[in-house]
Amino acid sequence: MNKKLATKLKLWDEIHTEYLTNLYSENATNTTFFEDLVAICKNQQDLHKVMTWLIKHHYDNGNRLPDMLIEKVIINCQNINNWEAKLHLLQIMPHIKLSEVSMLTFEPFIRNCLADKNKFVRAWAYNGLYELTKYIPELKHELKFICEKAMETESAAIKSKVRKILLTINKRNS
Repeated sequence: MNKKLATKLKLWDEIHTEYLTNLYSENATNTTFFEDLVAICKNQQDLHKVMTWLIKHHYDNGNRLPDMLIEKVIINCQNINNWEAKLHLLQIMPHIKLSEVSMLTFEPFIRNCLADKNKFVRAWAYNGLYELTKYIPELKHELKFICEKAMETESAAIKSKVRKILLTINKRNS
């Protein structure tokens, strides 16, 4: 484990992203940075938020991680409790390629996120379930049912996201 990196991760105040942006800029080209990051955070829940933020930032900048590395993150997603870390994972889902193994782990994670207390996590969980239909087409009918139910029960912010998903599903069926 890279103790120097672990120490730097723990120094983040969990508010100001400038610290993380600088940490990313200093380390993103290091070939072991993300491997070390994932290894450190595997058993340290207090660092899940910073790890997922850095990974999301990497994808937001048009970069990718090796499939095997992102699979390690996905396989360990059931251990993530921080709502922001969950949100980061759900937000990168459209940009990653899932293997059969990671799909088996990510599907229950997404379903659990549909019932999360945080409305942002729930909204992105609907999108995550939509993304899963690209791998598991049989989920499309269930997704449509779940989204229609959400239109009756969820807040306006979530309904907006769900409405877009329903429009996309209907376009794909046309």
